[in-house]
Amino acid sequence: MIYDFVIKGETPAKKNSRINLKNGVSIPSKRYSAWHSDAMMQLHSQVRPSEPISNPLLIHLVFTHGDLRRRDSDNGCSSIMDLLVDAKIIQDDNWQIVRDIAITNKYEKGNPQCAITIQEISQS
Repeated sequence: MIYDFVIKGETPAKKNSRINLKNGVSIPSKRYSAWHSDAMMQLHSQVRPSEPISNPLLIHLVFTHGDLRRRDSDNGCSSIMDLLVDAKIIQDDNWQIVRDIAITNKYEKGNPQCAITIQEISQS
């Protein structure tokens, strides 16, 4: 089975979007939290599996950046993987489920988004 999703907007880096409180607790920034909430609504409006996928997967992420700022692909990937788990699209993002991740980056001025393709693969 193959699932395709599109999340409009630039994907923020979760680990670089943390606020450290005086009591030592680290929480996501307002910007990251707003993106996460919006991205969850976008995912829920698209065709998705009825149960979280627990079979081995190949995931391809295509980040289209709306500007030419420097970004690390692995940070955006982590944000998307956590989103897929939180949205109950995949059961977990550990290696036993996510066997392979491909990341593509491109630029299209003013049109940031992340296209996600999730493909179940035969167990081996």
